[in-house]
Amino acid sequence: MRIEKETDLLRHLKAEPCCPVYLLYGAQTYLVRLYAKKLREKAVPANLAAWNLTVFDAARTGMDEVSDALESVSLSGGIRCVQLTDLDADKLPAAEWSKLQQRLEDLPDGTVLIFSQQNVPVDPKKSARWRAILKRVEQAGASVLLDGRSRKDTARFLAALCQQNGCIASPALCEQLIDRCGDDMQLLAQEMEKLCAYQQQGEIPMEAMEQLCIRQLDANVFDLARRIVGKNLSGALENLSELFAMGNEPVAILGALNTSFIDLYRCKTAREQGLGVSDVTAAFSYRGREFRVRNAMRDADRFSRRQLSRCLSLLADTDYQLKSSRTDPQVLLQQAVVRLFQALHQQGGRPS
Repeated sequence: MRIEKETDLLRHLKAEPCCPVYLLYGAQTYLVRLYAKKLREKAVPANLAAWNLTVFDAARTGMDEVSDALESVSLSGGIRCVQLTDLDADKLPAAEWSKLQQRLEDLPDGTVLIFSQQNVPVDPKKSARWRAILKRVEQAGASVLLDGRSRKDTARFLAALCQQNGCIASPALCEQLIDRCGDDMQLLAQEMEKLCAYQQQGEIPMEAMEQLCIRQLDANVFDLARRIVGKNLSGALENLSELFAMGNEPVAILGALNTSFIDLYRCKTAREQGLGVSDVTAAFSYRGREFRVRNAMRDADRFSRRQLSRCLSLLADTDYQLKSSRTDPQVLLQQAVVRLFQALHQQGGRPS
């Protein structure tokens, strides 16, 4: 089976027996780690973990060791559970790949094998090996895609984490922290724990978050794109200078800026087809980042699809120049910001 909703996974953990094999993967490594732990605890009680649970790092482990651990006899009884962390299927030698396929075809009774992809991504669209693994895992057990929670659920998670650490975080602070740091739950948890360590008790003031939590590149570039869209060219160029001063790589800045304009183009196209936020969110990877779609839907109405298409062409041209030209990358990005502004707002060839 395939599990793509966290609520379905929670239901499985609570009410259904363990599957012989699981594959946990997705963008939210925090959730991959969390549910690998919950599955281990479901399979093996704490008092039997020393005998019935083995955790391997795939980079340091061969399939023979994994098979030996699965097939070893438990003197204490109960399920034998083996977790293999960060398997890189595409880099396995042919002999190891063959052993893995054989193991998945013949899983011992009374065992649970957990593949936990915490740092090595799974991309079945590009990898035939991962497609084969997913097919077999879903036949024998369950694949679990953990790409994120909704923005509202992520804010609740932060508030609860804050409370566990003896502090209080207002809904507004949790929302601002997501805007500032992005939607990676591992990073958000670290930032919230940092704020709690600073505050120690009581409500965390907004000023503490602004002083202690570093804005991620995507959040800064979102501000840059917003200023371009909002006809604030001087503000956009000032924002770009700040990004350079912070040491951000021009290619990374351009990539994040490109993402903002792709959001606009997708939403403009959706509008023309009579589609809404939920349709775009479902069609693309916006789970937990629905606010991006809402903002783009709001802004896309101000421009034609031709204008937005022109912006994407300009960004593609800048990317080519960054990777092939000897021109100063900062100059190329400054030129790109001006050209984007003109593409959206110019009248008669001049910025309006």
